[in-house]
Amino acid sequence: MPEIKRLINGQDIMPATITGSNIASGTITGSNIASNTLSNAQIGLAASASNSVTTAVTTTSTSSYTTVNSLSFTPAKTGKVLVIARLIVNNNTAGDGVSVELLNGSTVIDGPYTLISSAASQNQVVTLMALLTGLTVGTAITLSTAIEAVTGGTASATGILVAMELLA
Repeated sequence: MPEIKRLINGQDIMPATITGSNIASGTITGSNIASNTLSNAQIGLAASASNSVTTAVTTTSTSSYTTVNSLSFTPAKTGKVLVIARLIVNNNTAGDGVSVELLNGSTVIDGPYTLISSAASQNQVVTLMALLTGLTVGTAITLSTAIEAVTGGTASATGILVAMELLA
């Protein structure tokens, strides 16, 4: 993860590293922050959640997407949600690939994108993002990532899905 350098009340908090678990819990840690905790509001968020998949989800289907990870998220204040997914994908067949997409319910909000590998089981990284606006505060949405094999072989993916409700 990249290091973040910010000044808070004139104090340098470098180096501070933000991780997926820090985002989900609303805490940011760094060697110069001591043991202080920043709230979601202090980092410009109304609410946040994440889902991480470390065991590969696989599929051989070339006609139906398979869910990699999903989460239910309820906007709390603004109905403006930034969704970011980072997946590591591969196909066990050289010259084949993986198609990926990011969804809100059954609606594709980013993608589909196709990644073709030059070697069998070659890992490739893809980042999917969307800014959802006009969501109803207090009404849950279901966010997910999904994959399918392009023309054959076995497609697989691991990764993280993060939703952050922005205050402004």
